[in-house]
Amino acid sequence: MQAQQAILAFSEAERTLGDRLLKIAIEIDRVEGYSEPHAIAIARMVEKIGARMGLHGVDLTALKFAALAHDLGERAMKRNYLLRPGALSWEETLDLWRHPILGEQAAGELKLSRQTQLLIRWHHEWWNGGGYPDGLAGEAIPVGARILRAVDSYYSFISSRPHRQRFDRTEAEQIVADLAGIEFDPQVVKLLLQVLAEERAREATFAYPEATAAGDEAATDSIEDQSESLDETAYTPVYAEQQSEILTESLNGNQSPAPGAAIPGAPDEVEVEAQAENPAAETRQEPERTEQQITNS
Repeated sequence: MQAQQAILAFSEAERTLGDRLLKIAIEIDRVEGYSEPHAIAIARMVEKIGARMGLHGVDLTALKFAALAHDLGERAMKRNYLLRPGALSWEETLDLWRHPILGEQAAGELKLSRQTQLLIRWHHEWWNGGGYPDGLAGEAIPVGARILRAVDSYYSFISSRPHRQRFDRTEAEQIVADLAGIEFDPQVVKLLLQVLAEERAREATFAYPEATAAGDEAATDSIEDQSESLDETAYTPVYAEQQSEILTESLNGNQSPAPGAAIPGAPDEVEVEAQAENPAAETRQEPERTEQQITNS
């Protein structure tokens, strides 16, 4: 839990409920089949983007708590199809679309604020009105729910799911950019990509410091030989303790937009170009239709 708190800080007022939600977030990740922290990573990112969009105080707290608990409804449903490889049937998809409403109800039982409950209810609404459960569109969707929609999707894309292999970061960012104005608020996409670029630059600076003396070159070579990325290392120890066996499951991964929703200009599929240096990409299967991938979060 200490490593998680290091990447997600709570104020004194947030601490009691925040620590409880951290434990619930780990349980939800296990239900959804994530092998790395998902909800915690989302909460860290939405807090950054929310602050840049002018959220503060109780609004920012509500967003952070909603990120940790956004898939409470899936935890309540306990459906086996969430861990099953392959696409969902239409009946299963309709059933899964109930999870934001169930999540809203579960958040109320946990005594989360009404604002947090509604962010959970609306975290699958699309900018163009093609989401669920209420078909909200544009600025009728609260800004916190718009932030949560884009960030949840991005972190789903870079995670391996039962129905598909993970996308690398560049591919995931391109998918998010392509869906700006369709599924995602364009301003949220702009800030998300900006923060991701800044984090990449910081990682590069930390991992590859400029040599200032003869001895620095050897140290730099040693760092370059590291096989494990920084972001993966930060999560591994604590997460391994919390879940000895993680079932592979996909929750939002096989969802599609609500019936009748127009998606102008949306590509039929996302072609993932194999990278020579990434053997896993050679076995990656062609992803689902783009609009179906989006709801995979």
